[in-house]
Amino acid sequence: MSKIQFELSAKLSFAEKEANGKSGFVPVAARWVIERSNAWVERCKSLVKNFDRTLARANAKLKLCFIRLMLKRLTTT
Repeated sequence: MSKIQFELSAKLSFAEKEANGKSGFVPVAARWVIERSNAWVERCKSLVKNFDRTLARANAKLKLCFIRLMLKRLTTT
């Protein structure tokens, strides 16, 4: 098995927020992408509960979910 390695996005300090004219909660761009993708996946009924016996099948369903999402977006434009 291989480990997944990732870097955490740096949070803005209080001084950096003041310099940018922002205060309070400021979303981190990389985290927003992950949260948005998770919300899209939860819309697929077959992915809400994981009944798959193999990781390959679960991965295939995940890819199909994103393909369906892309096709839906292409047809609405």
